[in-house]
Amino acid sequence: MPQAQQRPEIPVQLQELFDRQERGTRSDQHGRRARVVVLEPTDTATTPDRLDEEFDVAVRLPVPACAEELARVLARVRPRLLLLKHSLESIDDRIITSCMGAGVEIMVLARPVYGLLRAPAMARFGGLPWIRLGSGAGRPRGERLKRFFDLSMILLSAVVVVPLIAVLAAVVSFTGPPFYFQQRVGAGGQLFRVVKFRTMQVGAEQATGPVLALPDDVRITRLGRVLRRSRLDELPQLWNVLRGDMSLVGPRPERPEFIAGFARLPHYDLRHLIRPGLTGIAQLTGGYAATVEDKLRCDLLYLNCRSMRVDLTLLLLTVVELFRGFPRG
Repeated sequence: MPQAQQRPEIPVQLQELFDRQERGTRSDQHGRRARVVVLEPTDTATTPDRLDEEFDVAVRLPVPACAEELARVLARVRPRLLLLKHSLESIDDRIITSCMGAGVEIMVLARPVYGLLRAPAMARFGGLPWIRLGSGAGRPRGERLKRFFDLSMILLSAVVVVPLIAVLAAVVSFTGPPFYFQQRVGAGGQLFRVVKFRTMQVGAEQATGPVLALPDDVRITRLGRVLRRSRLDELPQLWNVLRGDMSLVGPRPERPEFIAGFARLPHYDLRHLIRPGLTGIAQLTGGYAATVEDKLRCDLLYLNCRSMRVDLTLLLLTVVELFRGFPRG
């Protein structure tokens, strides 16, 4: 019988980042318990909590919540926090807008993969772990700093990376063109041409058209399997980072042919609020075998909790995985 697929484990290095807990959120400057609103599923599988022991829980609303009803509740009870006991993708954009307008922070019940974050984003309330969310919107100053960080990292690594790209290009050219260009969707839904080392046979999609590659795809060449396993086929995309099409860290850019099918998932378009990246949480935890839903969950997590510290941590873990051979496929 086939073995059950195991969920990817969280890298230990990132798990250690949220061992410390946030303090000071439970009360205001007068020592009173902070008022909160809780959104939770109505089924019997809801995770029990002890939030009433630590907060002034004004009201508990069902998930999915009506944005208009929530806006009225926020205006009436004026809570400090909105605690969501459900997944990130259940958050309606209008709920985020309402909370921002009312000055209410949003915290989501953490899942194991949420360990890929900086410690200050994590907290523990009512016996449960929580993650603080941002608005997910563009942050001009932060984006400029991220761009400077990307260019600096490329410049510092150029002495090693440029010769490596030249050697790999020469090796791949023995079986045909070394580079492969493909249209992808970037920030704001804009199309751009991504460049990769060719890992499949020449003309691999002539008969089938655009299809997702599988882990054991027969179109992949012997050298291509090595490049894909080590993710070295992605190195030429540093050119896309230099051009500004991509960032070093972010959601992986998808092909426009597949976006129409993926858009059925709630808030999938939120991935396009920021530049796509070479590496990210989804790539490190799931690899090629991860489902679209798992990738989206990781991308929404990164979108709301990104920072320079998170980016640097993910880049360091990517370097470690390069030497390990990306066991997640």
